[in-house]
Amino acid sequence: MDMLIEEAFKNDMKFQKARDNSFQNFMNECDKTPHHIAFYTDNEFKKALKQLSDDEIEKRLDAIVRLFCCLHGRDTFIASYTNLLALRLLNKTSVSNEAEELMIKKLQVECGHNTVNKIKTMFEDMIKS
Repeated sequence: MDMLIEEAFKNDMKFQKARDNSFQNFMNECDKTPHHIAFYTDNEFKKALKQLSDDEIEKRLDAIVRLFCCLHGRDTFIASYTNLLALRLLNKTSVSNEAEELMIKKLQVECGHNTVNKIKTMFEDMIKS
């Protein structure tokens, strides 16, 4: 009874494109979505990633980056993410510096070096001190 979408729609490209466009439209209907995703990410780094394996952490971060890729307000997400990261670093509330570094690398792939440079520099400065 549980049929996968791929099986039900036979990997139809029109369906996949319509699904992806609908999801992207949904994600961008509310101008607060980038903030919400940044706060969700903050919560992941403060609590949720604590008991997870490296593979599970990578899957969670990949899911966040996939959501990020759907956003039109990427700059808003980056600004919120930067502020929340600064608070995590100052208050030492992150459960994993390795996961933080991995997320920065993933964002760098999606946004480019210039966009993520401030975040990367801030992270490296706090780790050194």
